[in-house]
Amino acid sequence: MTDKNASSGVQPVIRSLRILEALNRRGSASLAVLHEATGLPKPTLVRLLDTLIEGGYVVRLPRRGGYQVAERVLRLSGGFRHRERVVDAARPFLSALTAQYKWSFGIATLDRNAMRMRYSTRQQSPFDTDPDYTNRRLPMLISALGRAYISFCPEEEREMLLGMLRASKSPANAPARDEAHVADIIKKTRQKGYASTAPLPGDPAMGMSVPVMNGDNVMACITMRYINSAIGEQEAVKRYLPALQRASRAIAAALADEEPDLPPMRLSTGV
Repeated sequence: MTDKNASSGVQPVIRSLRILEALNRRGSASLAVLHEATGLPKPTLVRLLDTLIEGGYVVRLPRRGGYQVAERVLRLSGGFRHRERVVDAARPFLSALTAQYKWSFGIATLDRNAMRMRYSTRQQSPFDTDPDYTNRRLPMLISALGRAYISFCPEEEREMLLGMLRASKSPANAPARDEAHVADIIKKTRQKGYASTAPLPGDPAMGMSVPVMNGDNVMACITMRYINSAIGEQEAVKRYLPALQRASRAIAAALADEEPDLPPMRLSTGV
């Protein structure tokens, strides 16, 4: 078999995976939306969707409602093992927060010199304006998640992280070279008990993040995303920070095989 034939032979697989990715990002989608998202011709889409339906990975929604992924797709990630324990522990708590407060909540873990988003409830939130950040790396000194991590991790680890950030050529890590700026972020974050996203032009959403601790070590950070024009930072802190902090403690307790301090489906703070 020539390289050309080998390449053409795997194209249906690659295209099918593109369809699954597009459906996963949206929850469900019509044929027209999938055509726009993947760039595939509609006849090709129909043929591949029928194959995915036959395999149990996609279901067709009734009354021309489009398509959505089926539960079988979970088997595709069954062998993936990357800090999933903390993500699995966090899922019910973050979903409960979104069910109660409607905003999007997420969890990220450290990935070298950045935070990698592991899970988000964005598809459950009616107010979410963010793109899909799942599995994307977020800057340490710009994202609320990164600021929370670097502020609450042990000092020795913090110095190692800052050293990597200062040596980085990425513009997003340039703030690490301003020692006074970094010290101010850390001081204010520790005083407040949470981190905020650095203001970004054109981004209507803000993040509020707290760490999930194991003793002095940060296992992960969880965040809430809210629209700043709808509710300012002070009001967001008043309404939601206690619940975010209680969820953090409950996740840590679940990981330690202890009883969480709150039932997973109710994290009310009384506000």
